[in-house]
Amino acid sequence: FTIEGELTIRDVTETVTFEVTATAVTETTIQGTATATVLRDAYGLNIPEVPNVANVENEVDLIINFVANAS
Repeated sequence: FTIEGELTIRDVTETVTFEVTATAVTETTIQGTATATVLRDAYGLNIPEVPNVANVENEVDLIINFVANAS
C-alpha cells in the first residue's frame, strides 16, 4: 500500500508518496519498510560537482524501517 504526506526539508515542502510493506508480527505489532524517492534539487539541496570525485545523484531514496505497537 502507499502513504502520502508532506516532507519538509530546509523550509521547502513537497508531497511524497511512500510505498509500504508491512507484516503482522503479533496481534498487536506490525513491522515493515516504507520507501520513497525524492529529488534533492526540489528541496534546494545543491551539491557542487568536484572533478575526480563521485557525484551525488539528484534522486535520493528514503528508506524507513519501522515497528508499530498497538497501545
